Amino acid sequence: MKYIRFLPGLWLVTAITACSLFPEGLPTIPPGWTVTPSISPTSPATLTPTITPTPLPQARVGVGDKAFFNGDYETALLDYQTAFQDSPDPLVRAAAKWGEARIYFAKERYEDALASLQILITEYPESPHFGQAYFLQGLAYYRLENYPAAADSWQSYLTIRPGYLDVYAQEYRGDALFSAGNFADALSAYTAAIQAPSLSDDINLDLKVASTESELGNYESALALYDGITARAPNDFIKAQTAYESGLAYQALGQSDAAFGKFRLAVESYPLSYYSYLSLVALLDANVEVSDLDRGLVDYFAGQYDVAIAAFDRYIEANPVNDGTAFYYRALAKSDMNFYEDAVLDYTTFITNYPTHSRWEDAWGEKAFIEWFYLGAHDTGVKTYLDFVAAVPGSALSVDYLMTSARIYERIGRYAEASQIWARVGNEYPGTEQASTAVFLSGIIYYRNGDFFSAIESFNRSLTLAVSTTDKARANLWLGKTQQKLGNNEDAVNAWRVAQELDPSGYYSERARDLLIDRAPFAPATTVNLAPDLAAERASADAWVRLTFNLPADANLSDLGPLASDERIKRGAELWELGLYEDARLEFEGLRVELEINQDAIGSYRLTNYLVDLGLYRSAIFAARQTLTLAGLDEHTESMMAPPYFSHVRYGLYYSDLVIPDAQAKNFDPLFIFSVIRQESLFEGFVNSTAGARGLMQIVPETGSQIAFELVWPLNYTDKDLYRPDVSVAFGTHYLASNRDLFQGNLYAALAAYNGGPGNASQWLELAGGDPDLYLESVRFEETRNYIRNIYEIHVIYRRLYGLAE
Repeated sequence: MKYIRFLPGLWLVTAITACSLFPEGLPTIPPGWTVTPSISPTSPATLTPTITPTPLPQARVGVGDKAFFNGDYETALLDYQTAFQDSPDPLVRAAAKWGEARIYFAKERYEDALASLQILITEYPESPHFGQAYFLQGLAYYRLENYPAAADSWQSYLTIRPGYLDVYAQEYRGDALFSAGNFADALSAYTAAIQAPSLSDDINLDLKVASTESELGNYESALALYDGITARAPNDFIKAQTAYESGLAYQALGQSDAAFGKFRLAVESYPLSYYSYLSLVALLDANVEVSDLDRGLVDYFAGQYDVAIAAFDRYIEANPVNDGTAFYYRALAKSDMNFYEDAVLDYTTFITNYPTHSRWEDAWGEKAFIEWFYLGAHDTGVKTYLDFVAAVPGSALSVDYLMTSARIYERIGRYAEASQIWARVGNEYPGTEQASTAVFLSGIIYYRNGDFFSAIESFNRSLTLAVSTTDKARANLWLGKTQQKLGNNEDAVNAWRVAQELDPSGYYSERARDLLIDRAPFAPATTVNLAPDLAAERASADAWVRLTFNLPADANLSDLGPLASDERIKRGAELWELGLYEDARLEFEGLRVELEINQDAIGSYRLTNYLVDLGLYRSAIFAARQTLTLAGLDEHTESMMAPPYFSHVRYGLYYSDLVIPDAQAKNFDPLFIFSVIRQESLFEGFVNSTAGARGLMQIVPETGSQIAFELVWPLNYTDKDLYRPDVSVAFGTHYLASNRDLFQGNLYAALAAYNGGPGNASQWLELAGGDPDLYLESVRFEETRNYIRNIYEIHVIYRRLYGLAE
């Protein structure tokens, strides 16, 4: 099934259109009419359609642009094709072909993209997209491995639009020429790229130049370049690459000893790099002897665990007296291959014999984790942790190991032993941050078991040990809940009143406030306004900025002002129009950071407005924040002292035409979904996390495939579709709703499942007994606890901003 949405409303466009921030409607059946929803401020779950005529062709392009920005490729393609067919205006037809080409490119239909671009280039040379078409044509040819054609396209772009993306076009052109074997012209292109204005220090381009010099047989020149690159290399990975490629150059010159020296340097000094692995292979292919320890380390970091283990075996056998490194990394390799019992033996040997090794303290924790988590020997794992604390009580890891030991016992229901260990943290490490938390967790166990008097004692002690206002608010919130259980309602109310004042906008203070008024967690506002007048608010913000920063009353803040001529703006805007969003973001972020460093509040404000209009919301949010910071306003004073425009930018209703209908279809408060998206991605649709999650709602590919199967949409789904906002929002709300329904409407559990997995969320639910506050404290993953708390805090802000009765 395809999700039925309300597409953007009618708006006229120029040949190059910008994305509207708050779209209002979307064409639907019957043909010849469009339905534009009007969201009632008093009833966010009700859509009242109003009938508007079918858009004119030029407006169709704008609708298509908005659908393209949303990732709704099917709708966008239809709008572009309809505009092209219906319009006699060559500029409209050219804009439609430009949009069509970008859709095909995004869908990896490169031949179709080239066909559309060719029509634009040959038939509409007056189009503002004429030069950009050559750039996109180059990318399409490159993806099809037609490297000479790609290089020619980028050269045409440079001729037509000089001074925009010279560094990108020249580097891409160099890559194409290099791949085509035209090394002389590639060298010229790379050199031109180095000379063009750019954000970087050109070190990667220098590497390409050096590699090209080698391909041309200019080995001495290449080696001189490699020496210069090494001298300023920012990390060991580039140093490893230069060492390896220098070795290849020396080999080509017949200087074997110098070559082997470079390969050895990579192997012995930078084992984490893949170029170290390539250097190892080069040495072994040349029958050069390499230490088995070095071989083992390089193979381990290359993921060749079985080969690494064999190398460590040989090294240990030949070197019974050693520093222990081989035992440690052999243990890691065995663990990675699921040989857990063998790994424990190596850890034991390492811990027993090498107490001065730099990884000795880590080895205790790694061994203990294998014992309790993988081998199920909980007592053995706890003993390992506690033995470490006994051996090194002053270690920075001792408190963490105690906390983990208590969590292990809590996990298997041995609460008394867990409380004893948490008590040790409070008694033996009273000055640490964990002390208050440890005693607090003991109180949670007492509370869960109905021992409310012991719980109060623990929560009071936690309050005494607390360093942060967050921990103090937490203790007071739970004192109130415990007093309520004892029937002491007045004491409960007093504790919650203290809690709500301690950490304004913090989770525990906001949760205490909700308890005081008997409001359920994540309760929606009674009435909302999901269509604030941002134009009027921006005008008020302009006046405030003039007053706050002593600008003349007639100072024009409606555009970028002097920033318009900044090279980063020019490059960023061009990249954005081409759909190269990450490159564009880096350009704009480079400018934003410079404005922050220079404490340029006016520039930051101008950039905020520009980026909001453009659709780069994450950077706009940061730019708005730095304007407020330079005005002397923090998170707590912003809502009271700054115009509402800033809050509406920082907590925006972005992608509302996607979020609102999907939220309503799944019976969610739209502000709740906005809160999740802000936490997940700060409304940056092309973002990718270190865990592999993608897009606005940070769906991991495995989950995405499952959801696509359940929805039978989108057609021909691939993991790349997760970067499409309409797919991400549909998938995210569907997955949240599935987990909410699985846990009988419990949004804490639904969020825990979204972040930490349904299996874990189910286990934590068993400990909570239906109490959302107890559920949060039962979540064993710190990341997931913080995730739930952060979304709660964000939702409170959204509710206050857009709720009319808050």
